[in-house]
Amino acid sequence: MRFKHRIATVFALAAILFSGVALAEKAEERVVKEAIGLFRAFRDLHPEKYHERLPRCLYAARWRSGSIPEGYSRKYFGIRALAGLTAEYPSGFHEVEKIFDPESQHPDAFCTEEELQEHLNAVRDILKDENKLADKRLVRESSLVGEYSTYPVLHKEHTFPVFDTKFRKAAFLVYISESYFRRSKDGGIGRGAPEFLYAVVIFEKRNGVWREIETSVLGQT
Repeated sequence: MRFKHRIATVFALAAILFSGVALAEKAEERVVKEAIGLFRAFRDLHPEKYHERLPRCLYAARWRSGSIPEGYSRKYFGIRALAGLTAEYPSGFHEVEKIFDPESQHPDAFCTEEELQEHLNAVRDILKDENKLADKRLVRESSLVGEYSTYPVLHKEHTFPVFDTKFRKAAFLVYISESYFRRSKDGGIGRGAPEFLYAVVIFEKRNGVWREIETSVLGQT
């Protein structure tokens, strides 16, 4: 009897374990689904104004770490804590592309830090090529004769969104940078002062649709 009891206990514990795993997997699936819908709604409200494919390295390939500021955590999520909320991305979804572009229509738009630096170097090198200085698709001519500059390279980083337990509110941080290069009359090439901005974005789900209810700039240069 004691042996049978142990066997029954083992099976019961196994059932509890597997049911817990199943619930965890289901919860992660819900988070992924809501995150895809959230960022799709965000991009619909703020469409990228490009006629063709998204430019190279528009988005960071990995999620940026960061916490929703304590004031916004308290205001929208009712969290009373000394620190703000932070979300961990689900296992297997450390790549932003899997959430932003699940159909992989714009793979070149997502870059690691190393790939971004390679892209910036390539943009800078455009100014070294005399034949490309006349191409207005690549270079802008300054009002000062003999001076040129590249078009800004826009790059965006996002934190994985924080959701409330009922998936009715969500928040994330966005970091935006713009970089460009210029060439002087004497042929010298330098990098212009980059511009940075970061903001917190708050969404609320109404009638099954994610809607942006607040965006606040937290810092910029």
